[in-house]
Amino acid sequence: MIPPTIADDAAPGERDAFVALRDAPGTHDWIVFHSLAIGRHVTQREGEADFVVLAPSHGILVIEVKSHLRVQTDTTGRWKLGKDDWTHRSPFTQASGEFHSILSFLRQRSLDPVAFPAGYAVWFTSIAKQNIPPGIGWNEWAVLDAGDLGHAATAVRRVLTAVDTDSADTQRGYRRAAGEPTLERVNRIREALSPTFVAEIKPAELKRRREREMAAFTEDQVRTLDLIGRVPRVLVEGPAGTGKTYIAAEAARRHAVDGDRVLVVMFNRLLEEHLTSQLAGIDSVVTARIHAEMERVAGVHSPTDAGADWYNEQLPLAALEKATASSFDPPYDFLVVDEAQDIASDANLDFLDAMLVGGLGRGRMLLLGDFSNQNIFRSGVDDGRETIERRVPGIAPIDLDTNCRNQRSVGTWAEDASGRSGLCRTFRREHSDERAVSVKIYSTRSEEARLLDEAVRQLRSEGFGPKDIVILAPYRDSAAQRAIDDRFAVSTLGSSIRDSSYVRWGTIHEFKGMEAPAVILTDITGSNQRLSNLIYAGATRAQDRLIVLTTRDDLSAPEKTQRDEH
Repeated sequence: MIPPTIADDAAPGERDAFVALRDAPGTHDWIVFHSLAIGRHVTQREGEADFVVLAPSHGILVIEVKSHLRVQTDTTGRWKLGKDDWTHRSPFTQASGEFHSILSFLRQRSLDPVAFPAGYAVWFTSIAKQNIPPGIGWNEWAVLDAGDLGHAATAVRRVLTAVDTDSADTQRGYRRAAGEPTLERVNRIREALSPTFVAEIKPAELKRRREREMAAFTEDQVRTLDLIGRVPRVLVEGPAGTGKTYIAAEAARRHAVDGDRVLVVMFNRLLEEHLTSQLAGIDSVVTARIHAEMERVAGVHSPTDAGADWYNEQLPLAALEKATASSFDPPYDFLVVDEAQDIASDANLDFLDAMLVGGLGRGRMLLLGDFSNQNIFRSGVDDGRETIERRVPGIAPIDLDTNCRNQRSVGTWAEDASGRSGLCRTFRREHSDERAVSVKIYSTRSEEARLLDEAVRQLRSEGFGPKDIVILAPYRDSAAQRAIDDRFAVSTLGSSIRDSSYVRWGTIHEFKGMEAPAVILTDITGSNQRLSNLIYAGATRAQDRLIVLTTRDDLSAPEKTQRDEH
């Protein structure tokens, strides 16, 4: 029975016929539609068939049910059913229209019944058939009555046998084929009448939707940009996905239009490349990693084996020595620092102080960061905010709490999994897909490697291209790195985080400040505050789809953890 139940408010006769057909013996392989909607009717705009019986080896029967306690006609050919108004449209005309509409639909799909009987009948569930006299407008065998409720299957077979005989007498070329319709043919007809399908939004449309949703600034961003125009020094803080990088780029554009020389600095290479692309063609804007700008000013190249001492002490001192020379004039009128928590050290701020007209105390600047949740490059109790507030007196704080990057289900999972529930007050991309986040549990490295390959293949099957997918891990020794080293066949795996022609992979640190339509988070094992920070930073890179490979049973997807059973 399709559907398997009948509505409580269905007519009594329809309920009786439903139960009779459902419980009829010898019908285990029958398929019966109830209330089958007909979108393209042959005589009217649309309609509905009360029952459509698909009986293997017997045929197809469309049944119109009339449960009225009284049926009458008059000398003009009109019908009156119960207390309904008089009508010239008989129940048999109604059943014929439904039948021929279905027949036309099946014929267009080469599924019309050419070697087995197909017809229609009217089932008067409260009246005996002897009270319905023969008429030219219907065949006697097309009448089912109250007595047929007790043996519905026999009644259907009786009608189809009569249709077979009538077709042989009246339809030229009709010849009954034994065993038709087969069970396979019945199932094909069922699928045609009521197809089972999953229609999902494709990544291309997700991209268009994402661009539309993120094209206009949020109220938070507009308020922030307005404040930047009025206040010389502004510190913007907000969790991942709240549009800090968009604000950074727009502020740089606006100040460049006003004639300012603008320096936009950040910590990592990918964010440098992204902002350089966003601000390309604006001559008065320089976009650079802070260490690249230090190298330029100092006139040095960092050694290939340079370590923390070089970047944290030696390079800043070399650059500062040149920048504090009496002949050096600060080259920038406005400073923008994105991901400010990553560079909020005294050594770095000393250098920036020398690069800005008016310095940090009297100059104009915009600093943006997430000091509480994405401080993955720092250790200890200082999150960088205190250092900035100490070095930049009077800096005006402003908070962002509207997420405009992640689908709600991705963003809330990242918050919950890292113990940060409720960071974002609202999600601009409010639609939430419970399938946007998948969590796969592994116990061995070989199992993780297999799950990684399956995850890439899954995303590709969903329509994401290689350029849309990024694999991120807390450490360089990751499942992706091992797949490269061991020549394990992971689908379309590139060579690094910067190989955008294939699936990119690298550390969460490398992809800081960036975003991608689909992210696979791997090597999530253990539990500590640093890992929680990395989980949050990594998961929030995903705009639409997130797959997490972990050993932790507590990191469940929105519905439930999907444990692999292979």
